[in-house]
Amino acid sequence: MKSKPLHIKLDQKQEELKSELDMQADVVFKQIFIPAYEVSGLFVFVNGTMDYPAFNEIVLDLSAAQVEARNPVSIGQLVISKICSVREQDVETYETAKELIFDGKTLLFIDGMVKGYVLNLKKEKNRTFDEPSTERVVRGPKMGFIESLQENIGLIRQYSNHPKLIVNQQKFGTMEKREVALIYYEGKASDSLLKEVNKRINEVQATDLQDSGMLEELIEDTALTPFPQIQNTERPDKVLAALQEGRVVIMVDGSPFALMAPTTITMLLQSPDDYYERWVAGTFLRILRYFSLFVTVFLSGIYISLVSFNPGLLPTELAMSIAGTRENVPFPPFVEAIIMELTIELLREAGIRLPSPIGQTVGLVGGVIIGQAAVQANIVSSLMVIIVSITTITSFTVPQYSFGLAFRALRFGAMIFAAVLGLYGTTLFFIIVISHLSKLTSFQEPYFQPMDFIGKKTWKGAFLRLPKRKKGGDSFEPVRRQNS
Repeated sequence: MKSKPLHIKLDQKQEELKSELDMQADVVFKQIFIPAYEVSGLFVFVNGTMDYPAFNEIVLDLSAAQVEARNPVSIGQLVISKICSVREQDVETYETAKELIFDGKTLLFIDGMVKGYVLNLKKEKNRTFDEPSTERVVRGPKMGFIESLQENIGLIRQYSNHPKLIVNQQKFGTMEKREVALIYYEGKASDSLLKEVNKRINEVQATDLQDSGMLEELIEDTALTPFPQIQNTERPDKVLAALQEGRVVIMVDGSPFALMAPTTITMLLQSPDDYYERWVAGTFLRILRYFSLFVTVFLSGIYISLVSFNPGLLPTELAMSIAGTRENVPFPPFVEAIIMELTIELLREAGIRLPSPIGQTVGLVGGVIIGQAAVQANIVSSLMVIIVSITTITSFTVPQYSFGLAFRALRFGAMIFAAVLGLYGTTLFFIIVISHLSKLTSFQEPYFQPMDFIGKKTWKGAFLRLPKRKKGGDSFEPVRRQNS
């Protein structure tokens, strides 16, 4: 649409707008009559986006408006007095009018007036706040974010009324203008971090976003890694804890997941349960997760190594027992492990995509039936079924879903190395993973930072949840950022 000014005649305005919006069946043109000045008005809006009770109230007010003879006012003053509670700005060009209409605004044009009025009668379609579906806790707040950015910011403000909580919002995108909010505590977030975050966001402003996950991939340090370098969450309490630690939170309109940067590996292994329960239980659960990660990645590989290359390392009775279970299995350990691991991953993916009651049934019944049938058909050994079941269970202990996905994928790499080089391959793969993690950064902060024990006072928080009343006990996150 050409950037030309609005016509003064109402009929010309309507004709011009209709000529450009003739393919938009949901754009409504509604004329009204204002008897006080005997002029017509025109409302233009997108059907289904407006608060109709508030709209009807404005129409009634304009239709019933009267002008006192002793205090006459102009038609513009009369209209403004009736719409002042919802009026946002004025519009003078057709290009701006079109953008505002599709942004959910209601435009009011008066015959004989060049400019139009922009009314905020948009009715947000939001679901109610509910418990986060991906980060459930036994004890603690049960509130999670929704898809409305403003509602999410309001929820954060509700939990934190500190005046130094800064919220910067901007829109970007080529076809769909998405609003992105940058949230941080002034004085806690370092200037270098804020500068880097703003730089990366500005570099992707021409990209259309549907979810914060798309933005995460565009602003992370490197894409050549399975590990997420930005933490995401649905929980307001985790967002507030991150803000208090000097981290920056990024939220995208339309997404219930907030991004928190920078991120370290220990942050991804922490859960709010660690801090809402006793410190002994929190420490136990935290250490248990590290053990679970090792089991998830390397248990199947160790089994392949010992059975295929180094059976002499096993106790004699155990080696004989394993040999007995594999007596009629025609496949080598690597093939049977791949068969079972892929089957479990397929069942898990199917369970996620299906409706909840059906998905749970498919995952449970499918795993039991397929595992039992595979053993009876001598396709895999019973011990292999046990090992795959253990690795599947331990993979669920990771609080961050995307972080758990990375280790589920690495499990297959460990199995391949073990099948080729045995225990040497398993050890080599472990060294490769640790070296890769040591090289990763998150917004120029070391991804493996809490593991650098030399000269660090925060390494204990990587494994232990210290008592809160003890001096030096951590408040939520183990890494304390220093202001630049």
